[in-house]
Amino acid sequence: MARREAWEAFQSGAEPVGVPAQVLTSWRRSRWSGVDPADTQIPVRDMETDSDFVRLATPVLLRAADMLTSGPASISLADAQGNILWGWVSERRIGQALEAARVLKGASMNEERIGTNGVGTALESGQLAEVVGAQHFVEAFHRWACVGAPVTHPITRRVVGAVCVSCFEPDTSQFQRAMTSSLADGVAGRLADSATAAERALLDAFLAGQRRTTAPVVVVNHQMIISDEAAGAWGLGHDALWGLVREVSAGTDLVLKEGLRGRAHPLNDGVGVLLTLHPDPQVPADPSPPVARMTRLESAEAAIIAAMLSECNGNKTAAASRLGISRVTLYQKLRRYRIGTPGQVP
Repeated sequence: MARREAWEAFQSGAEPVGVPAQVLTSWRRSRWSGVDPADTQIPVRDMETDSDFVRLATPVLLRAADMLTSGPASISLADAQGNILWGWVSERRIGQALEAARVLKGASMNEERIGTNGVGTALESGQLAEVVGAQHFVEAFHRWACVGAPVTHPITRRVVGAVCVSCFEPDTSQFQRAMTSSLADGVAGRLADSATAAERALLDAFLAGQRRTTAPVVVVNHQMIISDEAAGAWGLGHDALWGLVREVSAGTDLVLKEGLRGRAHPLNDGVGVLLTLHPDPQVPADPSPPVARMTRLESAEAAIIAAMLSECNGNKTAAASRLGISRVTLYQKLRRYRIGTPGQVP
């Protein structure tokens, strides 16, 4: 089934044939999010683009640009929310086409807002995402071929943004995938090279803490936070957490969020604080809102996640992979929808 025929089949409610699993999963997420495939405008807002991330990434991206001057192509850099921070085009024609599509600095490529696309789908899935022609959820983007890749910070292990190489749909090639993957690795390498001694010391403390316990682990200092997947699923913010723990003594047990406590272990030489997380025995294990409060869209998503988890015999890693989302995202949705707890979605 051709890409356009598959897209039309999906939009009509039929099950398309021959669609890559990653794309089909993204189409379903786009539908859950209420994206209009016929009329979706990319939101654009003013962005602060003078950041360390942009300064470190730009030389890597510009070196690659020298290899793309033989045809219409573009390279873009986005933050972790999918907002475009920097862009380059090989020729005026593709620049004008991108501007007409509102794919410019400050544009939000978040999959939840504009459906399946290179940047947004890479960030949502945590994987390289190739979206060619009618694999885009929104019809207006069918002329494009985009490959996006998430950039993971080598110290915090959190996705800090994405790179994307785009061209017109007839010009796509496997070279596009290889280049995009290489660019993401190159930017991550620059982030690693720029890491300070304090950042490396915090990472060492985090790894040592993981070896000593099976509990979720977080380390935090005045600049950054590092957490494993189980801890990351709680969505602890840096500023709020550091404000709670920066002056605590060893062994202090703190309420971090409703239903969650952490035992503090200040690190030597003022490197930061390590926290081992555990449930709050004074609060019910599931602080999520009742299932009855969910919208119809949320109920549909919760039912699909619960069915996939059952199909995978409770294996969260396998379920996340088949759903096309990261484990952290899956944990957040399990907690939000009360899946796997008393009163879970059937």
